[in-house]
Amino acid sequence: MRSLVIVAMMLGAIRSAGADGFYFSEGVGATTVKDELASHEADPTLANIRIAIGMRRGPWALEGVIGVQLPTISYADSGTSPGLNTTSLDLKYIQPLVRHLELYVRGSVGYAWADGALASYAGRGLGVGAGVQFKGKGSVLGLLWAPLFFLVNKGPMMTGALYIDEGYDFYRLHDGNRTAIDAQLTHVTFGFALGSDF
Repeated sequence: MRSLVIVAMMLGAIRSAGADGFYFSEGVGATTVKDELASHEADPTLANIRIAIGMRRGPWALEGVIGVQLPTISYADSGTSPGLNTTSLDLKYIQPLVRHLELYVRGSVGYAWADGALASYAGRGLGVGAGVQFKGKGSVLGLLWAPLFFLVNKGPMMTGALYIDEGYDFYRLHDGNRTAIDAQLTHVTFGFALGSDF
């Protein structure tokens, strides 16, 4: 129930400002696992893939995020280490520093489920993060060949950005018997975003 209240407050904050645009982002990086989940991993550092679709209004943005944390090595005896799949709803507050450079902070509510040896474990979580993005307008032709984004200043334009994000998430995962495993995740993600504005 608390999660629904948080989501409703986030949607209300977005609804109260004027729409700037929609965007898509994708990133890769590394996740360090701590707490009880780390004891099930052959290596506590996992590869991190993050995909998001968002909407920005004024200084606020709301993102729907899908994340995958993949093991980088496996246990020799079982052949697998558990990975972790996540979905979240992130609310960002974005503050411009200078032209083309912005800082942001974010909070998230999410849900995670493990695979491999812990495939029966799933649960809710909360997260926080911060990042910096370098953004500007460029040509839609950049979708065909990246250098055209910066070289062509005519025709349809879109916003593009490169970002680095650092975050922390806490999940409590339960199996069918209500046995709990806590997971603390720290991420560093590098990525890009494209859209009408963000």
